[in-house]
Amino acid sequence: MQHALVVAGLGFGDEGKGSVVDWLVRRHGAELVVRYNGGPQAAHHVVLADGRTHCFAQIGAGALLPGVRTFLSRYMLVDPLALKAEAEQLARHGEQPVYSRLLIDPRCVIVTPFHRLVNQLRELARGAARHGSCGRGVAEAQLDSERGGLPVVRVGDVRQPARLLSTLRLLWQVKIDQAEQLLDELGPAHPQLPQLRALLGELCKPYRAAALAKEYGALLCRRGIQLTESPPEVHTAVFEGAQGALLDRDHGLFPYVTPSRTTLENATALLDEWAPAARRTRVGVLRAYATRHGAGPLPTEDAALLARLPERHNRDDRWQGGFRLGWFDGLLGRHALRTVGGVDALVVTCLDRLAGLGPLKVADSYLDPELGEPLHELPVAAELGARAALSARLYALVPQYRPMAGWDEPGPASQSYVEQLAAMLATPVAALSLGPTAEDKRVLLPGAL
Repeated sequence: MQHALVVAGLGFGDEGKGSVVDWLVRRHGAELVVRYNGGPQAAHHVVLADGRTHCFAQIGAGALLPGVRTFLSRYMLVDPLALKAEAEQLARHGEQPVYSRLLIDPRCVIVTPFHRLVNQLRELARGAARHGSCGRGVAEAQLDSERGGLPVVRVGDVRQPARLLSTLRLLWQVKIDQAEQLLDELGPAHPQLPQLRALLGELCKPYRAAALAKEYGALLCRRGIQLTESPPEVHTAVFEGAQGALLDRDHGLFPYVTPSRTTLENATALLDEWAPAARRTRVGVLRAYATRHGAGPLPTEDAALLARLPERHNRDDRWQGGFRLGWFDGLLGRHALRTVGGVDALVVTCLDRLAGLGPLKVADSYLDPELGEPLHELPVAAELGARAALSARLYALVPQYRPMAGWDEPGPASQSYVEQLAAMLATPVAALSLGPTAEDKRVLLPGAL
């Protein structure tokens, strides 16, 4: 591997990473997309010029190009049933073959329906204090793999059917026990008890382990998927991150975080191992306005803006919660850039969606009502308590807005808006996305990308 472009979101997810990955694969002729974090909860939409759309979850967002392969690194969590559904959807788009272009590290943790159901039980049990989980079981599987003594199913277990079945059976029993204990702790007065009992009943259905073992083996051993710990030799690869830096397990705004490392850390470790001499381009992706899916602080949130910018792909979700919008937030952007250690190229997406809205505004500082002082930078917090305190504090801070001229067509006003974003972030904008397709991308700094 001679060149690696590493793509990371700089928000709370939903920045447009899938579209940017697809564009970078086309622009650089990349042969491989490496997924370096996350799991089946990703929703990376790619729109083709002919209108076809696919929401990538586990397969790399460059797979709509013939011959481009996907490598699921050891940091990925894999749901084989969701993977099968995604591959079938791609096949309906005419993308053949799918499985023969897919490589998976056998050390990847498998997300089972047992994880999903217990994940949903835990989230329901939190009531009004929900964290905003996607309800797919990814966090449950990730944390299980890090706790000693708990059964963990990995992709490589399909090579040993007897071991796969015994581990799935043990995991099933453990999850039933955990769910029963949780309901006992909550007691009969919990307002969500009927829904919780329904989930427990679904978890307790018999013969689940045997059926899963059979289906996992049929998919991962017999469909042309290659199980390997290293990617194939290629000239150029795009590393596709999931979620966003502000959700990082170690640096994000706790408790509204993912158990995944959403910074560049995983990608850096993989490149140090596979191709230490490769040229690396760190690509940060950020929308031209703020977004968040589900619970947690969003200081510049504006319900009126959401009403004027209906989301094309992200919908309100029973588990994750509603999709939320706000004005561009320079403080959170700078905080995300510090979290990932800076980027070599910044891509601002969805600029076209602001056209025709009239006067705009951006936030470059907050006012702390208690202190009566402006806040220009968020403190870097490492301890969980300090990160939780920062999250709580964000609810009380008042964004200080800078008015900006709007525009109907690209021109001086839109250019000024981009320049203001770059100035606030102290990072040049290397490219813009002015629409959903690869053809809608505009390079501002050819040397960066």
